[in-house]
Amino acid sequence: MSRPLPAVTEELKLGRIGTDSKQAQHRGSLRQTTHTDWEAYWRSFEAPERINYTPQIIDTLGAHIDLQGCRILEIGAGTGGNSSALASLGGAVTALDLVWPALQRIVTTGRKTGVGLDVVQGDAWHLPFRSGAFDLIFHQGFLEHFADPWGLVREQRRVLRKMGYLLIDVPQRYNLYTIYKKRRISRGDWDYGGWETEFSYRQLRHMVTECGFRPVESYGRGVFPTLISARNQLKRLEKLLLKAQGFPAVVWRLYDGLWHRLEHSNIGRNTLMCIGILAQKV
Repeated sequence: MSRPLPAVTEELKLGRIGTDSKQAQHRGSLRQTTHTDWEAYWRSFEAPERINYTPQIIDTLGAHIDLQGCRILEIGAGTGGNSSALASLGGAVTALDLVWPALQRIVTTGRKTGVGLDVVQGDAWHLPFRSGAFDLIFHQGFLEHFADPWGLVREQRRVLRKMGYLLIDVPQRYNLYTIYKKRRISRGDWDYGGWETEFSYRQLRHMVTECGFRPVESYGRGVFPTLISARNQLKRLEKLLLKAQGFPAVVWRLYDGLWHRLEHSNIGRNTLMCIGILAQKV
């Protein structure tokens, strides 16, 4: 069973487990993405009704891990959509973030989706949990905001039990999204914390291995660019085709199967917009 959803209190706002936000803000490895950047981002978030959900994360975890009763930690939980999805599958989920506006969103998402989440304000460099506290840790849209992420991964390993799992989902390096992102960062108008980096499949695999993990599965996901609204047009076309009555179910099974094969191929891992890796603590 998932834990009961806590009330939004001043205790949570101030960091009920001893968060040192000033330390997190000025840590040298954080580069341009600071506590202040994230406060500003979440206070001006353009889609307050949006709840993030990443099917590839949920599917990958479900294929390898018994989620019923699994002690799960999401770091940088954002809107809390993936945490809520895992809680609905029986996980005992703790959602951690640094800034108060994000924590408010997570609590709201838990209420909307009707699941229990343990919401914690904390510093990812010093996770406020005992060693071996979790069976699974995951994060998406988090690690790329640190210039030297190795220390973060080692700290995550500390709070994982023996043979526990870690899933990392980050931007993949070799695609047009990287060029687009670098241009916007150089102009100082990158929306997501002001700065971020990206990873190749080889680099990500090397990092988790050197930090004491055994890679289990990996995937690519997402397409770019939105050049001339190409992505939006493809989505519209897909919706129209899905409404068509002339295509038998086997066609859509084939379609989904081809996309799945692409996402789990070397081509997908090295060309799609994001990459994920599931690894086990050794």
